[in-house]
Amino acid sequence: MGVSKLKIRLISALIGAIFVLGMIFSKPTVFHIGVAVACFIVLHELQATFKQGKKWQLVVLQYAFAVALLLVPFIHSGIRQELTVFLLTAYLMLLLICSVIWHESVKFADALVSFFAVIYGVIFPLYLTYIRSMEWGVALVFLPFLGAWMPDTFAYFIGCRFGKHKLIPGVSPNKTIEGAAGAVFGSIVTFTLYGFILTYGFHLQVCYPALIGLSLLCSIVAQFGDLTASVIKREYNMKDFGNLIPGHGGILDRVDSLLFIAPVVYYFLMIFEVVCK
Repeated sequence: MGVSKLKIRLISALIGAIFVLGMIFSKPTVFHIGVAVACFIVLHELQATFKQGKKWQLVVLQYAFAVALLLVPFIHSGIRQELTVFLLTAYLMLLLICSVIWHESVKFADALVSFFAVIYGVIFPLYLTYIRSMEWGVALVFLPFLGAWMPDTFAYFIGCRFGKHKLIPGVSPNKTIEGAAGAVFGSIVTFTLYGFILTYGFHLQVCYPALIGLSLLCSIVAQFGDLTASVIKREYNMKDFGNLIPGHGGILDRVDSLLFIAPVVYYFLMIFEVVCK
C-alpha cells in the first residue's frame, strides 16, 4: 500500500475513532441513535450488494422491521427477548408471503437474503446498545470496539511485515497465518492494557483471567467476522461494500468484525464477571 493511501486510511480511522469516543461518552440514548444510523447505512450497503434496490417490497420490510427492532431497547427488559423473536418471526413470514405474491420478481433466495440482512445488520450491532446500558456500560462498551479493531490492526501491520503463509487464500488472498497470530497477540496486549485502565481509571476490580479469555475469543471471532464479509463480497463480486469512508470503503467494511464481536462480548459479560466494583 502506498504512503498516501495509508495516510488516508489513518486519517479516516482517527476521525472514526473520535466519532466513536463521542458516542460512547454521550448519553445512552444518543449512543443508541448512533448505532441505529449505522444500522440503516449497513442495510443500504447490503441492499446494494444483493442488488435489491428495485425490489421495493423487500426494502420497505427491511426498513420497517429495522425501526421496530431498534425500538426494542426502549421496551421493558422483561419482554425484550420475546418481542424480538416475535418481530423476527413476523418479518420472515412476510418475506415469504412476498415471495409468493410477487413470485416473478421476488424469489425465495431474495427473502432469505433479506432476513439475513436484518439479523446481520441490525440484531448483531444492537448488542452494542445492550452493553452500553449495563452497569459500568461506558467502561464495558469499549471491549467490543477494542476486540474488533485492535486485532485487525495488529493483523494488518504484522501481516504486512512478516506475512508469508496464506491463511485462507480462497476467501481472502491477502490474509496470512502470521497476521492471524498477530491478531491474537494484539488482542491479548490490548485487553491487558485496558484492564489496567479499568482498574486505575474507572476504579473497577478486574478479573484478568476472564478478561484474557475474552481477548482470545475476540481475536478469533473478529477474524471470522472479517472473513465472512470477504465471502459475501467475493460471492457478489464486490471489492468494497461502499465508498463512504475514504481508504476503508463502506461502513460495513469497517464494522464487519464488530458485528460478530458485539453479541459475543455481551453474552460473555452476562456469563462471566469480568469487572465489579
